[in-house]
Amino acid sequence: MLEQFFDILNKDVLFDLSKTRTPDSSKLIIHEDGELSEIKELEIKEIPDDSIAFTLDFSSKRNVKKNGVLFSQLSPYFDKGNGDGVNKSCDLVLISRNGDKFTILIFDQKSKKPDIDSSFIQLENSRLFISYMVDIISLFYDVNVNKDDITFKRVIGTTRVVKTGVNAATSQQEILRRKKLRELGMKEVSIKRTASPEKGWLDYRGIVL
Repeated sequence: MLEQFFDILNKDVLFDLSKTRTPDSSKLIIHEDGELSEIKELEIKEIPDDSIAFTLDFSSKRNVKKNGVLFSQLSPYFDKGNGDGVNKSCDLVLISRNGDKFTILIFDQKSKKPDIDSSFIQLENSRLFISYMVDIISLFYDVNVNKDDITFKRVIGTTRVVKTGVNAATSQQEILRRKKLRELGMKEVSIKRTASPEKGWLDYRGIVL
């Protein structure tokens, strides 16, 4: 199925996966040029080598390659002014293959304390779009895709400190926030800062596990 994603995707939306000498330690860099973005450059490390990564939010001039274009919304067939979520998309889709199993990470970078409901709509709309692509691959490329072999991971990366552990959440507000994330099948991870305040990094395994 990974090979067919390469076949159907516009090459401008693909991320370059840089492989290292260590197996399953590929990495990629997400650039954010929005004025409100605290992290301008986010590196994701330790990615399985048998993966493909692309964005559904190809609206930044920084991302445009030669002969590229800007995509102002997820689908031009939808009303651009619709505010109900049909145009919402995510920064990163990372599909990794392990034998017959696929893990599809749907990730968006946020700042500080993002609204959970709004983030869920964004990630879920992206999941629906990816599921549509999977159906296209199954139909047009005669690929037997078992949906039970696909695991979706909805994750938001934030600049706030997200404590881990059973007793990490002490305030009632934080307890309710975690409960809501679990109910929606989401995860929130804290982006680690580098020496440069505008750069950060995350470990793939820490995101999906």
